[in-house]
Amino acid sequence: GRLCVEVGDVVGMLDLGKLSRRYIGEAVEGSGLLSGERLGEIYAGLSIGYDRVFDVERTFGSCGSGTEQFIDVAHVAVHGEGANQRVACADYEGGRVLIFNVESGECVYSVGQSEGPGQLTRPRGVAFNGRGELFVSDFWCHRVFVYDRAGAFVRCIGTEGSGEGQLNNPVGLAFTADGELAVADSGNNRVQVLREDGTFVRSIGSRGTGEGMFHYPRDVCVCG
Repeated sequence: GRLCVEVGDVVGMLDLGKLSRRYIGEAVEGSGLLSGERLGEIYAGLSIGYDRVFDVERTFGSCGSGTEQFIDVAHVAVHGEGANQRVACADYEGGRVLIFNVESGECVYSVGQSEGPGQLTRPRGVAFNGRGELFVSDFWCHRVFVYDRAGAFVRCIGTEGSGEGQLNNPVGLAFTADGELAVADSGNNRVQVLREDGTFVRSIGSRGTGEGMFHYPRDVCVCG
């Protein structure tokens, strides 16, 4: 015997809540495999919670190791407004952070490649403070590097360890409205809040699966 499966049934098996109408339209509607009526039924069953589609306004860089290229983009951060707005992109495998002008798309400078105290190994998280200084977490160095608005190295925050203010494989970064730096301290299974000079403020969470506990937190976001 033969196993016959209707195309509509196969499509119905997909987790359509995670697919946009645009994707369904391009991948299925254009194929002609489904009738308009059946496609309408599928659309009706889509979850509106996952159906917002954004148009791409501009892109930055390309794949590679050249001046304006990336090998593996980890995190991004934006600072400024208008013609002075910048976006920092952490190239994890490239060991550097590239900073682009948002309006022009031009790479204005990069940090982390020059030998010396400001050299990065595996940059992950990036965040700008209110003055436009760039903070970069280095996964392998267990520190946060700070660079000024021109890309010059300023200082490092933290040392390897599990004590207050120490870091173990830091990843995501974010600043609070009060100018405090929240760090996803993944290897220590916590989020640490530090002042800009690295002074310890408080720690959030611990290792585990219970409420308020973490298992290698990868990112952090601050609201308000």
